[in-house]
Amino acid sequence: MRGIVTKRNNASRRLLITLYILFPVLISISCQSDDSDYFISLHGGADQVINNFETVESDSGIVKWRMKAPVARVYNTRKLLVTDNPVIKFFDEDGEVSSVVTADKGEINQKTRDLTAIGSVVVTSNEGYTLETESLVWLHKKGEIHTEDFVKFTKGNNVTTGYGFWGYPELKEFDIVRDVNGNLVDEDGMMNKELEENGTEE
Repeated sequence: MRGIVTKRNNASRRLLITLYILFPVLISISCQSDDSDYFISLHGGADQVINNFETVESDSGIVKWRMKAPVARVYNTRKLLVTDNPVIKFFDEDGEVSSVVTADKGEINQKTRDLTAIGSVVVTSNEGYTLETESLVWLHKKGEIHTEDFVKFTKGNNVTTGYGFWGYPELKEFDIVRDVNGNLVDEDGMMNKELEENGTEE
């Protein structure tokens, strides 16, 4: 009987020691406000999780872009920040919004400041141009956007598709790299040209 009692006592001690170690952590978590924007992630390998995330990239006082997302995860060793459902607004030199990007996921390389949008990516310019693709990278140093994926570019009634894209966030100047196909429609809705080229540039 003593042996059984001893085992139970040892198990009880182990349980008490475990609770003693975890108790400060549990208190810390339970005392945090539900509205807190910052908290340490306990799951998924992220070093930090940020709710209601917002960040701005500027150069010489001029805002280049602004990103908002309901949640972001920080991975310190990879110098990477990953967001869910980001909304990215690009600005021109006058401080006006030139285009808006939405996607399922967004990544910020914290070392290079390059942006990557992934999944159901849509770019809409302030002049009504629309680019749709599955991934898009904005290069910080060049200020350019590009992808190797299938793209659909819409400008009024004109729709152009192809693979690979290079251009700028405002979508005024761009190249579709290969397998280009599209219909150009005039103001009366009449088709006046069909594109079948290796690339196109506005």
